[in-house]
Amino acid sequence: MMKSRNLLYFFLLIGLCGCSAITTKHVGTIVSPEPVNYAWWLRTEFVPVHKQIRGIPLHQLDSSWYLASELTSESIPKELLYDNGTDIMKENGVSFSRFGDFNHDGVEDLALIGVYQNETGQRGSFILILTKDTAGNWQKSFLENLGEPNFAALSKNDPMEIWFCMYCDFGVNVLWDKEKGEYGLKSFQGEDED
Repeated sequence: MMKSRNLLYFFLLIGLCGCSAITTKHVGTIVSPEPVNYAWWLRTEFVPVHKQIRGIPLHQLDSSWYLASELTSESIPKELLYDNGTDIMKENGVSFSRFGDFNHDGVEDLALIGVYQNETGQRGSFILILTKDTAGNWQKSFLENLGEPNFAALSKNDPMEIWFCMYCDFGVNVLWDKEKGEYGLKSFQGEDED
């Protein structure tokens, strides 16, 4: 009797530890030490660890994905994110996610930046726009691969912009095409100063 009770407690403990580990997993972050004169966001790569995003199983987003993760400020080591006590992403007006009504249909949307790994081990980054369905659940509205699993963030500008570094004058606009009824990405580059 005592042996079976100990086994029961053992499996219960394993189950509880396993569940808590799943819910507290954070995106892996690799910051290359070289080249030292590059800003951290140019040397950072993210590694996904989740099987769903915002409650949506990955196969409903992209059937080739094995793992994917939404990027959050917790993905970045604090010693990099904070410069002299200031959150440099907030200071530059960028974040990894943003709420709004991007297609102007009166329904809340959520845009987010994330990273994925497919079944062959290839990793990349993406922008995902979710919208609420009639039951109030998130569903995929737009998904686009952005390339390598490196830094990308959303501006607070309208139209929304994707920036691949903090102090660059180029990026990608996220645009709603009312005639086609779909989102699209369009590259932009800032004005050259003479």
